[in-house]
Amino acid sequence: MQGIPGVSTASSANEYGVRCAYCEGPIYVDGHIEHFRRKNPAHFPELTFEWSNLFLACRSVSHCGHFKDRRSSDSYSPADLVKPDERDPEAFLFFSSNGRVYPKDGLDSINMHIATETIRVFNLNDDALAARRRSALKPYFEQISEFLDLGMELDPHELFDDLASEILRTQYEAYATTIKHFLRPH
Repeated sequence: MQGIPGVSTASSANEYGVRCAYCEGPIYVDGHIEHFRRKNPAHFPELTFEWSNLFLACRSVSHCGHFKDRRSSDSYSPADLVKPDERDPEAFLFFSSNGRVYPKDGLDSINMHIATETIRVFNLNDDALAARRRSALKPYFEQISEFLDLGMELDPHELFDDLASEILRTQYEAYATTIKHFLRPH
């Protein structure tokens, strides 16, 4: 069983792909309900049970929700973060084939701040997380290498169709955006 027993449903699996709302890492039995805006009395206690404040997230302490809410964390404003149900992360973030996340090119200064704060506050460039994203691309690097070694040629339309199909096929898998940004022609 993936997700959180008694909480995750087939519907949430279809919506989130049973992956962390922030890093897109896979969630099995070790996921948790993350409060986007802190629930403690000093912050937003009124949002403790507000559905729009709850996300399925990984349990990592080195990135994502637990990292965001650690006692030693630097201050931040939730308004300065990409909240995935309100703002499309892909409008702000680029997931590179090196496993790291960068602000998307061409952002104005306000959106650049939102992108950099999101990366910082959730520690989306944690070394181990970046390595897992790179690992998700390994099969594609191997396929490209084999393709080049064989000296094969593909019709550009056929290649585009194959890439679009693979992006669609992997949309609910862990690190789907990293795969998408690697495969999608820019």
